[in-house]
Amino acid sequence: MASQPKPQFTPQEYLAWERQQATRHEFFNGEIFAMTGASRAHTLIRGNACATLHAQLRGKPCELYNNDMRVKVSETGMYTYPDIVAACADPQFEDTEVDTLINPKSTSACC
Repeated sequence: MASQPKPQFTPQEYLAWERQQATRHEFFNGEIFAMTGASRAHTLIRGNACATLHAQLRGKPCELYNNDMRVKVSETGMYTYPDIVAACADPQFEDTEVDTLINPKSTSACC
């Protein structure tokens, strides 16, 4: 029995659809993936890491975002919601919706 092919979406179709959803979804290679909730331990670790990074970034030209900021990984075309992401100097976004960061920095590059 042949399996049904999975529907393939363009990044533009994903973004238009995702912006209307009540929950978050990631996108990779034409597929959309629902995100699950985090455990208590995961939430505590993320909060502690965010507080530490916030203190390290004080006085630097960086903005720190939590897991509600979508990031486009230009090298792969993936759209994802990292637990924590920093944008340093001039944050850039995919379009005028200002909800998809395209120039995140690793912590070693900005801290």
